[in-house]
Amino acid sequence: MVEIDPNKLEPGRTSVDHGLTARIKRSDPWRSAFRHAQIDTPRGRALQSFSNVFLHVYPVKIPKRVLNLRYSLRLGFIAAVLFGILLVTGIYLMFVYTPSVGSAYGDMQNLKTGVGFGQLIRNVHRWSAHLMVLVVALHLVRVFYAGAYKKPREFNWVIGVMLLLITLGFSFTGYLLPWDQLAYWAVTVGTNLVHYVPLVGGRLQDLLIGGPQVGQNTLLRFYALHVAVLPMLLALMLTVHIWRVRKDGFAVERTSVGTFSEAATERPAGAAPAAESMALAAPELYGGRVRLLGVVDRESITEAARPVDDTVFTWPHLLVRHVVVALGTAAVVLGLAVLFSAPLRGLANPNLTPEPAKAPWYFAGLQELLSRFDPLVAGILLPGGAVLVLLLLPYIDRNPDTRASHRKVAIALFSLLLAIAVILTVIGTFFRGPGWQFIAPWTHSYIEF
Repeated sequence: MVEIDPNKLEPGRTSVDHGLTARIKRSDPWRSAFRHAQIDTPRGRALQSFSNVFLHVYPVKIPKRVLNLRYSLRLGFIAAVLFGILLVTGIYLMFVYTPSVGSAYGDMQNLKTGVGFGQLIRNVHRWSAHLMVLVVALHLVRVFYAGAYKKPREFNWVIGVMLLLITLGFSFTGYLLPWDQLAYWAVTVGTNLVHYVPLVGGRLQDLLIGGPQVGQNTLLRFYALHVAVLPMLLALMLTVHIWRVRKDGFAVERTSVGTFSEAATERPAGAAPAAESMALAAPELYGGRVRLLGVVDRESITEAARPVDDTVFTWPHLLVRHVVVALGTAAVVLGLAVLFSAPLRGLANPNLTPEPAKAPWYFAGLQELLSRFDPLVAGILLPGGAVLVLLLLPYIDRNPDTRASHRKVAIALFSLLLAIAVILTVIGTFFRGPGWQFIAPWTHSYIEF
């Protein structure tokens, strides 16, 4: 069989590179791993995307507007980078940590002096977790304001809400692992809410903490959830989420200019013109993207818009930007880890309640609600109803328009609820002290991260 030089498949490329590097790239071992040469042509870039498992996650071409930082602020990609940092640092910490009430706190102390870069890795891990919660929440907010949850992206919005819940669970289960006073009482406050779930609250609480109070069984179960169950769920859901972004398309309005016409051909009587059918189906089903695969009868198309090719190749345009964002994200996390060390209070003591006993900051708003309303209402019905509304939002909001000027009611309601959530979180995090009394943070700070 004659082997065809890939360079000859591209017009305008007649020269062949020489030297050791070129010979290595033409060798069988190299070609078995990298099937296509790196050719700087449209076809070459497409082949690179088709043949690389990492590049295949991306579409081959994207609208130019996606390259603009203001399009998405890269929040989704930043969240994925933070998840990668959490995996790497978490694996490092697993080598020096034992999920036992007798040794967990000692392992945390040993990280400071007995493990190479131990405290720095723990700081990076903790700050990555906090930032991931914040970035995922901001990403969901941005998607709402952009109207990107509408057809055909409804189910991907549902997956995004589930990813936010998993991220919160991820951070909450990891909060207990240091087994200090801060972790013990924060988790105690959080798990007590489960008891108020109607009908099954008691059983759920027993399943979660494994006993009458937070103890060894709780630590072991939280550890298993944190290092195995939730990471696998998050990785699976994130993969599906990214895949659906590629399949459903970006929330970008495409432009078209001019018209073209085709000669009339045969069409069965009563059949709808293809152009009319696509014009009606595309906005509803594909959000401006038309994807067809099939055989249709010949029919006349008298006039149709000619699409403008406003796309660019993902490689290298989008990939270069993602590399820069990933490096910037890592630099921010590292800077925070150097400047602010992860706290470690005294050894967990069930008989000594610290003042104030606060939940993690991302649950501080919920704790603030609990101080004002009945636990069933504040701890179960309100947050549960909010999550349910978020999950059903694409199916409740029947307005197909994504423009903000045509979604004033939905945006006003969402902004009001978002403002309430932010205000409650700020009050619970910065303005509450011993006895859950109102304390000005500039006089005495009880902020816990």
